[in-house]
Amino acid sequence: MTPRALLVLPALALALAGCDMRSGTRPAPAPAAPAGKPVAAAPASDDRVRALEDENKRLKFSLEAANRRASEGQGSGGTVADDVSAIAGGDIEGFERTAGGGVALPDDVAFAKGASSLTEAGDKAVARLATRLNEGANAGKAVLVVGHTDSSPVSRPATKEKYVDNWGLSAARAASVVRALEHHGIDAKRLQGGFRGQHQPRVAVTAEDKAEKGGKKAHDDKADDRRVEIYLK
Repeated sequence: MTPRALLVLPALALALAGCDMRSGTRPAPAPAAPAGKPVAAAPASDDRVRALEDENKRLKFSLEAANRRASEGQGSGGTVADDVSAIAGGDIEGFERTAGGGVALPDDVAFAKGASSLTEAGDKAVARLATRLNEGANAGKAVLVVGHTDSSPVSRPATKEKYVDNWGLSAARAASVVRALEHHGIDAKRLQGGFRGQHQPRVAVTAEDKAEKGGKKAHDDKADDRRVEIYLK
C-alpha cells in the first residue's frame, strides 16, 4: 500500500463516523425488566449480613431476658421490696432470710394471735436486728419495715374493732417493729414503714395445691404469710 493510501484510510474512517453522528443515531438502550418482575438488588456485603445477624441475636437475647423477668414477677401483686439491698452479715436469731436479701420476723415469734404488740421474744429479736443494722455496711442505710398477714379475714370482734381488717393489722404490726427498732438505737430518720395485708403471700398456692387440700390453703402454709419483713434501701 502506498503512503498516500495510508493517509486516506484514517480520513475515510473519520468521515464515516461523522456521518453516524450527524444522522442522530444512538446505541440501543438496555432492555427493561419484564413487567411485574422486580429488578434483583445487588447482594449485601458479608460484613452487613454479619452485622444484621449479630443485632438479631442481641434483640432476641434481650426479649428472652425481659420475658423471664415478667414471668418471675407474675402473681406477686407487686412488692414494696423492689430496689433493696441485702442486710450484711449472717443469720439473726428469731429471723428468717427472705429472697430479697432482707429478714422476716414470723408472727408466731413476735405477736400474740390477732395482736400487734411485740412479745418479749419478738422485742429481743428486734434488739438483735437493731445491733446488726448499726454495724459495718448496714450502718446509715434506710430501713424499710413491711407488715404482712395471711388471707384469713379479721373476724374476732375485739380485733375487728381495733384493726378493722388485714390492712390495719399488718400496718399496726409494722409500726410496732418500727418503734422497737427506734427504741433499740436505730435513728428514726432511717426508718420507713409499709404494709401489704394479705396481698403479698410468701407461699404461692396453685389450683392443684388447693385440690389436694380440699380447696383450702393449709394452716401451716398460712403461717409463712404472717410476718414483718425488714430490708435496707
